[in-house]
Amino acid sequence: MKTIPCLIVVLLLLVEAIIAGCVTVPTTTTILTKNNLSILEGRWEGSAIFAEGIRTTATLDVYNNSFPLKGKVSIQNIPREAANIFPGGFEGSEWESYFDTGTVTDKGGLIIRGRGGNFGEFSLIESESKRSVIEGESKLDGWLYLWGAKGAATLHKRRR
Repeated sequence: MKTIPCLIVVLLLLVEAIIAGCVTVPTTTTILTKNNLSILEGRWEGSAIFAEGIRTTATLDVYNNSFPLKGKVSIQNIPREAANIFPGGFEGSEWESYFDTGTVTDKGGLIIRGRGGNFGEFSLIESESKRSVIEGESKLDGWLYLWGAKGAATLHKRRR
């Protein structure tokens, strides 16, 4: 008889966890302009997923807050099966590309062009909270095109 109340408690906890997982913080896409580029300055970290589900760690460093934007894109923890998409194979190590012509698109997204024909485009997604950047709730969603391989990336602003 004790198993029925325990089963009910477990079931209620499971339902609560499912409902809590479905709750999301309202977000909005922020249109980037020359007046709010300071939002981008700093380090953004996250993951990039390339063809066939190959996952790597990605970092975007933005060094300044005026046009043209300057910085660096880094890919770390490159798995063996993905190393051949980078020159010289970079298995298990880091690859980086610098950019110095970063700008915004007509729709207010970030676009970067690096050396070697590498580029990427991102949208800035923020929580509707005015303190979202401070709280680390901002993210850049987009894609990177590196040495012929296209990957989707989601990067979060690194907290200070």
